[in-house]
Amino acid sequence: MRILWLGHNLAFPPKGGPLQRNYNLLREAAKYHEVHALVFDQPASRPPGVRPEDCVRALSKFCAGVEWVPLPKDSFGIGRYWRAVGGLLTGEPYEFRWLRSREMTKRLARLAGRFRFDVVHADTLGLAPYVSLVPSVGTVLNHHDIESALVQRRAASERSLLWRMFWSREAAHLLAAERRWCPTFHVNMVVSDDEGQLVQPSCGESKICVVPNGVDIGYFTPRPDPGGTRLLFCGRLDQLANKGAITYFFNSIWPQLSGRVKNLEIDVVGKNPPAWLHELSQRDPHVHVPGFVDDVRPYFQKATVFICPITDGGGTRLKILDALAMGMPVVSTTFAASGLALRDGTHLLIADTAETFREQIVRLFADMSLRQRLAQGAVDVVRQTYSWDTIGHSLVAAYEVAAARRMEGQRNFPCAGQAERCS
Repeated sequence: MRILWLGHNLAFPPKGGPLQRNYNLLREAAKYHEVHALVFDQPASRPPGVRPEDCVRALSKFCAGVEWVPLPKDSFGIGRYWRAVGGLLTGEPYEFRWLRSREMTKRLARLAGRFRFDVVHADTLGLAPYVSLVPSVGTVLNHHDIESALVQRRAASERSLLWRMFWSREAAHLLAAERRWCPTFHVNMVVSDDEGQLVQPSCGESKICVVPNGVDIGYFTPRPDPGGTRLLFCGRLDQLANKGAITYFFNSIWPQLSGRVKNLEIDVVGKNPPAWLHELSQRDPHVHVPGFVDDVRPYFQKATVFICPITDGGGTRLKILDALAMGMPVVSTTFAASGLALRDGTHLLIADTAETFREQIVRLFADMSLRQRLAQGAVDVVRQTYSWDTIGHSLVAAYEVAAARRMEGQRNFPCAGQAERCS
């Protein structure tokens, strides 16, 4: 089949959740089908020195065609606030207004006139309106997370009344958009059954296919236990979920933990660390903040325990899968591990209070046999369930379902919520 991938980012380099997922899904799709990508370029998602042309070159190694469109100028700076305010007045979510582009419309029309596509993959809800420009195709809408639920959680956590009102209004607009657009797609692709349940009222169970997040098991390979008392946190630090997690850790967990564990150290790896974290690292020589790194694996190799104290956000956490693939013991909140087929005590340790989080870390530092047992369980579950090669079969099955529905003109072609039923 010939697939048209409409994306909201140039999926290279695959650093961070959405980029990592998109890069690997594109690569897997291209193993089986001819894939053409038409995507927006987000300068903020590219590391310094990486140009759009570099991303195109990398993706063109497996895609039949890669084209990019710059985000509209008013998607940046003060312009984005005007777009947000306009959305409040019109009821159109910011997600849609941010991605509205005449240039994208023209380029898409040109591609649709040049090629006959079998399936169009829209990589986020805000791209849904573009799909109608491509006639007679199977349609797939990818949900990295369920936008309305994500924004509603953000609203609930806001202390400012004004921002809480803004995000509540935005969540309502997103929910209305999901109810409008999700049923128009042949397949709604989600990362977990939990996410599928959130979107099911909008599109119906028969239109949901689970295509999980995964990990490159050839890149992230098991490392020997280094011993010691070193922690690791990874994640882009200008994202709210990661920023909130690391703030919670250093406010509520670190002070007492550092007093209990001799020679305790931590690496906090991720793009755009906040100023207060840099200041903390200058005051405390045991806190290391390297920021963005090209290769995170050396940090995985020297750390004893990986921590994921996330309590907000959406989707599933690829950072946990990366750590598990390298045989690292993980301490995570229930929320951070949600949507992943992981068992407490078999694949990782769960901790939902600051006290429990400290105790689980201390427990792992003291018990090498526990670390080894968790490491083996982690590697096994990743290889069986979360390798991109395995997930690629579910992705291709979702495309085949969409194409079949288009050919048969059906709206209820069978596709269940479980990933294995779409493979």
